[in-house]
Amino acid sequence: MNIGIDLGTTNTIVGWMNIFGNIEFLKFEGDSIILPSCICYDRGKMLVGSPALEAAKSNPAGFISTSKIFMDDKIKSWDIDGKRFKAEDVAFEILKKVKNTLSEKFPDVKKFKAVVTVPAKFGEDQIKRTAAAVKRAGISLIEILKEPVAAVLAYNDDNFKAGEKVYVIDIGGGTMDVALIELEGNNGVTGFNVLAADGIRHLGGNDFDGRISKIIFEQFRSCSGQNLTDSSTVWGASRKQIKHKIEKISEYVKKELYQKNSDVTINADEVCSICEKKNVCQSDCKFQLDLSFNEYLSACDDLYKWVKELISNDSINEYNIDHILFVGGMSNDPYIRQYIEDTYSDSDVICAADMTDNEKYLTAIARGAAIKACDENIHVVNKLLNSLGIICRNEKGKMYMDTIIAAGADIDENFETHHTYTNNGRFETEMRFEIYEYSGDPNDFSNISYRKIGEFIFNDIIPMDRGEQRIETIFRFDKKGIMTVSAEDLNDHNRSVEVSFEV
Repeated sequence: MNIGIDLGTTNTIVGWMNIFGNIEFLKFEGDSIILPSCICYDRGKMLVGSPALEAAKSNPAGFISTSKIFMDDKIKSWDIDGKRFKAEDVAFEILKKVKNTLSEKFPDVKKFKAVVTVPAKFGEDQIKRTAAAVKRAGISLIEILKEPVAAVLAYNDDNFKAGEKVYVIDIGGGTMDVALIELEGNNGVTGFNVLAADGIRHLGGNDFDGRISKIIFEQFRSCSGQNLTDSSTVWGASRKQIKHKIEKISEYVKKELYQKNSDVTINADEVCSICEKKNVCQSDCKFQLDLSFNEYLSACDDLYKWVKELISNDSINEYNIDHILFVGGMSNDPYIRQYIEDTYSDSDVICAADMTDNEKYLTAIARGAAIKACDENIHVVNKLLNSLGIICRNEKGKMYMDTIIAAGADIDENFETHHTYTNNGRFETEMRFEIYEYSGDPNDFSNISYRKIGEFIFNDIIPMDRGEQRIETIFRFDKKGIMTVSAEDLNDHNRSVEVSFEV
């Protein structure tokens, strides 16, 4: 059975196409099609989704959410009751929940094959880790699909035609993507060519929620004297529970501000339970805060500036844009929407939040993934956002980055590039290759931003004098959208290696 999975920072949604050609969505606890992308390791028991949210009220220390933004962080981890979790471990637990729920609904299905979406800005290491989590959960991977492409697929049938350009602005819970996609095809749209793309991997709705939390924390501090933002002073289960509760209230307050576009009154009397000034409280232990939309905008001013700079992307503005597609949980933000409409007044603006069903506007990415999972004729050409290279040393020992694939390259399953390397030393029996993903000037190591994504050693090579050994590397992208690397000894064509990167 082919399915589409939107493995989101905040929520995960799973869809498939039924025999009538309509997209259906998997239902989890409470008959909801939304699985919160979070876990809670509570007294040795793993809880995922809504049960994790409920358990977090009493055990916030065992709770992990928005872990997707750390998928490329080799250091970040969460230690809970003697167990260590990394971002890919959390993704695995969420996907395992998906697999188990699918198996319960479709007991006769032996194999679930999925198109899984990732942000446009995800690099090769993040894609590799996501794919590893999918495999570990027992789901077969059809393809890794970038979220902006999935969004266009979801709206394609009713809105777009071949030859048009669609600018996707996708702001979710933890990440933001923009991508300009040119549509191709003779009998309907079957080709999706990414002309330009960019993104911010650590900016989304959760950051805006955090600004409201900060306002509430500061108000509570002024009346109680307690600073809940200082982790060193937030001791005891009750204080951690209140801190978690305020963070959850903030998301609700933001939605209320968006709907009303006016003042919102925050009542959170439960925070008074930890106040040490209850005996002299002049508010009768009733914590209340009035927040205006303008106060919210002011608190988020730097975030909105960041968002607007990405939306007004120079690499995208050089094109004529037919449609703007605004999707993601933040598509109900009236301030961002107004900015989009003012900036691209000549383009048709489609906003996912205009859908009357509160849940439906969150399903665009999963719908697109489900469509891709069931249609082999759809062809996607992606844009590589970060360069790939190998760090080498010249004869004098000076380090330099040899670019294998430059940022901006068009990549699909037909892409292939060959690079040949030789030995600097005499009579070497092995050559080490370290592969990096980077941005910036490859010749300026003081400013270049780069991370190692893998390495391999070609050993037992024939000892030769300096410059006579030749090892050819071949970089490809398979149908799953995952980079593969192989190497061949050009002096002995019977010797080659397929590189396997460990996660």
